Amino acid sequence: MIQYLQEVNAKVGTRETFTMPLVLIQQVVFPGIVSSVTLRTKGASSSVRVASIQDHSLLFALERHDHEPCTVATTGRLIDVAEHHDSWQLQVAGIQRAHVLSYRHQGNGLIGQFRYVSEAEESIPPLLMEEAWALASELSAMVSPQRGHIGLPQTPALLSYWIAAHVPLNATTQQELLEIPTSRGRLAKEISLMRTLLDGLRTEHSS
Repeated sequence: MIQYLQEVNAKVGTRETFTMPLVLIQQVVFPGIVSSVTLRTKGASSSVRVASIQDHSLLFALERHDHEPCTVATTGRLIDVAEHHDSWQLQVAGIQRAHVLSYRHQGNGLIGQFRYVSEAEESIPPLLMEEAWALASELSAMVSPQRGHIGLPQTPALLSYWIAAHVPLNATTQQELLEIPTSRGRLAKEISLMRTLLDGLRTEHSS
């Protein structure tokens, strides 16, 4: 995996295009986050089979209402695959944001053409990180008290992706967060979202 990440990092920021089996899903996969993904379509299953034979890499894109892929997606590596009677259950390690340029049908599956998207460099005020970290800790304790203490990521990008993946948000909002090009911008929006969620939870608990 380390060598694979090094190879991906070398490609980020270039204008080179790449192809990979494309899977349309009903949730958002984030870089640096391990996610459970359930697939129920033949096309998605076909893409998983192709990836399993090759290098276990897939391009995951949220499916829009018109059944097209969102243009900002995430590449991922299959960690575990379980085939059931009418579905596939995947454990996926999100790797890198990607811009979907086009796709084509291949057999029952899809092949996506994309470019890797780099995280735009921007300084992160320490207070922004501290507030995001504190709100995420409080919200996690209220939503999932059975988890106990959790170790939140310490880097801005990973913290922002952790929040996007674990805070109770709908897929549309998660996609909006994935499309924000900077960690600073993502964290700022997440702080606003978490404040609203916490205000609602506090009101519920006090009533």
